[in-house]
Amino acid sequence: MKKLIYILGLTAFMASCGGEEVEYNDTPDDGTIEINYDQLKGECEDLESRILSGNGPQDSLLKAATTRFQDFTGAFPEDPEAPDYLLKASDFAYTLAQYEKSVKILDRIIKEYPEYKRMEDVMFVKASHIDLNLRDTTRAKQAYQDFMAKYPESEMIDDAQSRIENIGLSIEELAEKFAKELEENPQ
Repeated sequence: MKKLIYILGLTAFMASCGGEEVEYNDTPDDGTIEINYDQLKGECEDLESRILSGNGPQDSLLKAATTRFQDFTGAFPEDPEAPDYLLKASDFAYTLAQYEKSVKILDRIIKEYPEYKRMEDVMFVKASHIDLNLRDTTRAKQAYQDFMAKYPESEMIDDAQSRIENIGLSIEELAEKFAKELEENPQ
């Protein structure tokens, strides 16, 4: 059933993006639909290449890439690149100012790939997005605390602690606070 939902989403996406058809093989023995790995991976690579080259309307490419990279991971969750594709999808969503979507994709990495090699970065970036972009101080504080609990030796621990201490302060209040600290502790 999960694959069928992905196929329907892929088909709708492709119909809206110029009529390219998704290649799939219907296997009537068990009623499932098989997605062509090489084609989907190639589409992801092509989208990323076009984004990096700067050619074409970037918003539409970023939206397409966000969807396709998530589609790839949904269709092939065991692929070694699956969490990398989700991280890229999160970055694309962030670039489009879709901050909540970016955070949800990061949450998916945390939940589905707990041993991901870049988990430390994923957790810190999630907290930062919630803090600085969504301005949800309660969620941000919890995300920073989760990060600090899991990575107490991280190089970013001081940044996380500082953000917790200053969460909710406006830019002006932060500037005033840091200016006062510099006056009190000149170096």
